[in-house]
Formats: sequence, structure tokens, C-alpha cells
Amino acid sequence: MTTSEVNALIKKLSPFLDESSEVFRELAVFFGEGGKIDVHQDDLQKFLGRKRLFRVIRLKGESYKDCVYQLVDNHPESLDALGMLRYYKAPAGPVRWEHVEAAEIAMGQELTMNAYGWAPDAWTLFESADGETEGKPDHEMVAILAFDYGD
Repeated sequence: MTTSEVNALIKKLSPFLDESSEVFRELAVFFGEGGKIDVHQDDLQKFLGRKRLFRVIRLKGESYKDCVYQLVDNHPESLDALGMLRYYKAPAGPVRWEHVEAAEIAMGQELTMNAYGWAPDAWTLFESADGETEGKPDHEMVAILAFDYGD
């Protein structure tokens, strides 16, 4: 989907979500062009369900797995989310898929210890053109969370 198509769909599904908000922008990135893993539009509809509050968490680490552990350890509220969309940003250079797979396995292992039922629970990866910092590549994860707004 093109950026304008994604933006129009977000507006249609959640007309009160401000276009200038961080949540809107990150949803546009997640469902926009350039992701290495195909994402499904019906996940957007599930994510933007009725009576939802949203939060974006940005994490940087020495590995994707490090980002997962930061999410679980430093943001335990993420385990109470109704839905989570997340994307990883690969450092410059070739994508190391085995490292992404290790992070997703770690996510699954951490979550089996806690009751969760994210719907949707989806991820993708984007390549970054950014350079290295302090001699080590930065790995990033952006998690977009949906919480129950209540009655």
C-alpha cells in the first residue's frame, strides 16, 4: 500500500486519531511500504478496535533480542496490551535474519511465562540507512500497543 492509501485507511478506521500523533505516524510506517515481512490490512482493523488507548515504545539495543528483553523488563504494562504491532529497524548492511528470529523466539519464551492474548500480534522489519554508533550497530524496535479504554 502507498503512504496515502495507508493514511486514508487509518483515517477511515479511526477518524478521531490525530494525523500528527506518534501513534498515527507509526501505524503509517508499519503498514506502509518498505517492510521486509508482509503485513495484513485486517490487522489494522483489529488493532484500531473500539474503545482503545494506544502507546508507542521505542527501544534501542545491541541486538534485537536486547530490545525484546528491554520491552519485557522495563515495560511490563506491554503484557497487558490487547494488541501489539512491532517493527525492527536493521542497522546498515545486510539483514541478519537469524538475529531477528532469535528476538522473536525470545519474545515467545518471555510471554509463555505470562498470560497474554494480543490480537493482533504482528511484526515486520525495515532496513536502516543509518550508520553505526560507538562502533556497534544500533538495533531498534518500535512497539505500538493497544489497551482497553474500558466502558
